[in-house]
Amino acid sequence: MNEQNQNQERDIYVAIADPTRRKLLRLLADVEELPLNELTVHFEMGRTAVSKHLAILKEARLVISRKVGRETRYRLNAAPLREIEDWVSFYRKFWSERMLLLNQILEEEQKMNLTVSQEFNFKSPIEKVWYSLTDANTLAKWVMANDIKPVLGHKFQFRNEQWNLVIDSEVLEVEEPYRLSYTWVGGGINTTVTWTLKHEDGTTYLHLEQSGFEKEDQAFNGAKYGWAKMGEDLNKLLEEM
Repeated sequence: MNEQNQNQERDIYVAIADPTRRKLLRLLADVEELPLNELTVHFEMGRTAVSKHLAILKEARLVISRKVGRETRYRLNAAPLREIEDWVSFYRKFWSERMLLLNQILEEEQKMNLTVSQEFNFKSPIEKVWYSLTDANTLAKWVMANDIKPVLGHKFQFRNEQWNLVIDSEVLEVEEPYRLSYTWVGGGINTTVTWTLKHEDGTTYLHLEQSGFEKEDQAFNGAKYGWAKMGEDLNKLLEEM
C-alpha cells in the first residue's frame, strides 16, 4: 500500500471518528443533497463549525459539494465507506467464529460436567464416618468389595461379581477426615467421586459429588439412585458400629 493510500485510509477513519461528522453523514444519507444552512439547524454550533466538519468529510471523499448560485449544497459519497465495511466485516466474522467456538467448548464442558450430588447426615463422629469411607472392609459392607487405601495416588478397584462390574479408581485427594476424592472409571463412565465431611452440633454432614457424566442417561440416573440407597445402608451400618 503506497503512502497516498495510507493517508486516505487515515482520513476515512479520522473523518468518521467524530460524532458530529457521523451525524452529518446520517443526515445526508436520507436525502439527495442539503445546503449548509439546512444541515446547521441540526447542531448546536454555527455555520463555520459545521463547515469545518464538512471540509474534513470532503477530504476523505465522503462528501461532495457543489455551488448553486451563492449556496453550497452537499451530498453523501458512500463509496469510501466500503473500506470501513470491509474492516468491520473482518472482525465481525472473526468474533462470530470465536463465539461459535466458545459455545461449542461450553457445550462440551457442560456435557462433561453433569454431576450427581447427594447430602447425608449421621449422628456419628466424623472420624467414624471417615473410617467407613476409607477402610476397605467397612466400605465393602455398604458399597462393594474393594482394596482402597487413603493414600494419594493409590490405585484400587471396586468389584461386584454379581453384576460382573469392575471399577478402576485412583486416589486424587486425601484430607483426613474432611475430604476424599478418587476416580470412578467403569461401566461405561469416566467420573470422579468426591466426599466432603464436616461435623457440627453432634451431626456429621457428608456431601457426595460424582462428576464427569456426559449425559443424563441410565448411568447418570443409576448413580443417583445407587448412592441414595448406599447412603441409607451406610446410616444403618454406622448405627450398628
